[in-house]
Amino acid sequence: MEEEINIETFVIPKKKKFARKAKKAGFILSIITYPLILFFVFYVYVNFNSIIMAFQDINAVGERTFIGFDNFVRFWNQLFASEANRGEIGTAFTNSFIIYGISLVICMPLYIFFSYLLYKKCFLHKGIRAIAMIPQIISGFVICMLFVNFISGSDAPAMTIFKSLHIFLDETGEPVDLLYSPKYALGTTIFYAIWLSFGTNLIVYPNAMKEINPEIVESSRLDGVSTMFQDLRYIVLPLIFPTISTFLITGLAAIFSNGGSVLAFYNTQAPQYVLNMGYVYSRMIILNNQTNYPTLAAGGLIMTAFVAPATLLLRWALDKFGPSTEA
Repeated sequence: MEEEINIETFVIPKKKKFARKAKKAGFILSIITYPLILFFVFYVYVNFNSIIMAFQDINAVGERTFIGFDNFVRFWNQLFASEANRGEIGTAFTNSFIIYGISLVICMPLYIFFSYLLYKKCFLHKGIRAIAMIPQIISGFVICMLFVNFISGSDAPAMTIFKSLHIFLDETGEPVDLLYSPKYALGTTIFYAIWLSFGTNLIVYPNAMKEINPEIVESSRLDGVSTMFQDLRYIVLPLIFPTISTFLITGLAAIFSNGGSVLAFYNTQAPQYVLNMGYVYSRMIILNNQTNYPTLAAGGLIMTAFVAPATLLLRWALDKFGPSTEA
């Protein structure tokens, strides 16, 4: 005898369905409203206002007038002025390229080399990691103050060392102040920025190398990869290439926004020979000189016209011609 089972069907009223959807939408809206407000205010509005400002002139009392492309012409002339007439903008523009070139040609190979030593746990690898991590552990302000007091000033320890070793001396035989020497100041600030950046890079690159499957390394031995150099060239570099390409792309994108350590060393009184574009813009914001904002806004659009296509081209080239791990 078969038993009949009655299954009751519950129909949710439309009002309850609407209430559930409204609560769900309200919850999602409460989560994203604040970030959206920040995005529109601090990104959309700020960038839109900067674009409009590039075509305006601001007087001392804050009144704006439309002047067309005059700000673009003024900034362009400052960028490519002759050596004798070169001002802060032209010097900062050139120094930004110098800093990026040194970072690309010298620093990145050093980052990868020392990261590979840490990955292979070579001799003194713990000491290398400790020295590189010191600036990341201690406050950046403290590190900057210690560095300045060590190399700059008549009583600085570096001055005594230079004099005893007969290096970094001026025409009179006295040691030069590396932070205020037209010959050595830019190199000093770059050296400090490189030292600070080692900590971050010696975390990222070794961690990327640790993700390499040990079986790949073992199988490469059967193909004749026997030395550390061959291991680095044929195995490690191709497998961490996505990480390398990320640093290359972001480095080019930030070529004109990276102020380095100049602001920390000199505050708003940096000499012209150490300027870079990131510092010039940061200093102008600190000084709050509104009359210069339109020219800087036009300069931002000009530099974007340089950097944006170059960044996209670099990304395409790295994807197209970079090593591939696919079979």
